[in-house]
Amino acid sequence: MSKAERKEREREMRRNDIIDAAEKLFFARGYENVTMDDIARELEMARATLYLSFKNKEDIYAAIAIRASNFVREMFQGLNRGGMTGLEKVRFVASTYYEFYTRYTGYYMAYYNTGMFDQDSTPELVELKKMRVGSMVMFVDAVKEGMKDGSIRDDIDPEETTLIILNTGNSALNLSPVTRLYMETYGLTQEKLYKHTIDMMIRSIENIKKDEKRTRQRPT
Repeated sequence: MSKAERKEREREMRRNDIIDAAEKLFFARGYENVTMDDIARELEMARATLYLSFKNKEDIYAAIAIRASNFVREMFQGLNRGGMTGLEKVRFVASTYYEFYTRYTGYYMAYYNTGMFDQDSTPELVELKKMRVGSMVMFVDAVKEGMKDGSIRDDIDPEETTLIILNTGNSALNLSPVTRLYMETYGLTQEKLYKHTIDMMIRSIENIKKDEKRTRQRPT
């Protein structure tokens, strides 16, 4: 291994150590309650050394969100199996998002809250935006496929429909205190609320006429 290769390897190892330490603190305390000094102390590293890898904590959080995006991408591998209609793929994506939320809540928060970064693009944010757009395109393609195979209505806009489903689903995961109060009043769980929300969204785009036609054609 050359000297340059060794230095690059050390740089990458230091970068991963920083992300690991920051991830631990962000998930335990919350993003807003962690500073660069906190991360440096966690690593027993000089703050100046920290800045050699990241210019601020927003960039570190974006790097964590990239990890989250990779988790989501792996979980979406089930979309590659054959035999699913476009509508079934939409359901699969929606249920997978909920699984991601419950299994990797900290990563979910990083994945969905990077909109706070109103700053000049950095390598981390450029990569993250590319990955997020890729996820959006995948969902849009599922809607378009459903419109083509007849499982989804053909009178909707696929891009607008995708945004509505995603935003509505996320609202059932990022609950306000007053919404939680209402849920407690009626004994509703977040899982039940999310699943009912997604079911309503999917029913609104489902091609009911085709399903009715299939029902009429079934032998008695």
